[in-house]
Amino acid sequence: MRRRTSNVLPGRGTSAASVLVGLGALFLGVAPVATAAPTDTVLPVPVIGITNLPTGFLSPVYSQVMVRTDPEAPGMTGFVEYCVCTVHWRNLTTGAAGAVVPSRSTGPVLTGSGTVVAVLTVNGWSDRPGVLTALPGAGTWNVP
Repeated sequence: MRRRTSNVLPGRGTSAASVLVGLGALFLGVAPVATAAPTDTVLPVPVIGITNLPTGFLSPVYSQVMVRTDPEAPGMTGFVEYCVCTVHWRNLTTGAAGAVVPSRSTGPVLTGSGTVVAVLTVNGWSDRPGVLTALPGAGTWNVP
C-alpha cells in the first residue's frame, strides 16, 4: 500500500486552481479602462536676461518654463511654471501661432494638436525701459 505524503485529496488541487483562474478572469473583465496622465515638459533652453521690477530696479532673469499637456484635453497646453517672460509659440502641424505670458495666464491655451515649438523672451514688470533678453529660451513639445 502506498503511503500518502500530503493532506491534499486527489482532484482537489485542480478544482481550487480553476476557481482562482475563474475569479481572476472575473476581476480582469471589470477592470477600469486605463487613461494617460497629463505630461509635463520642461523647455530645455532657459531664458536669460534683465527685467525691471515694479519699484524700477533691475533684476536678473534665469528661468525655464514647464508646459502641461493632457490627453483628455486635446489641443490644449497649460503653462505651469511662473516666469517673467513671454512664450511665443507655433504649431508646426497646423500653422497656428500665438504668444502667452505664463505669469498672467489664466488657464490652458488652445495650441492645437501636433508638434509645438516656442521661443521665450524677457518681460518687464512695468512700462519703464530696462528689459533685456540676453539668451532667448526655447523648446518643443507634442500636444495630443
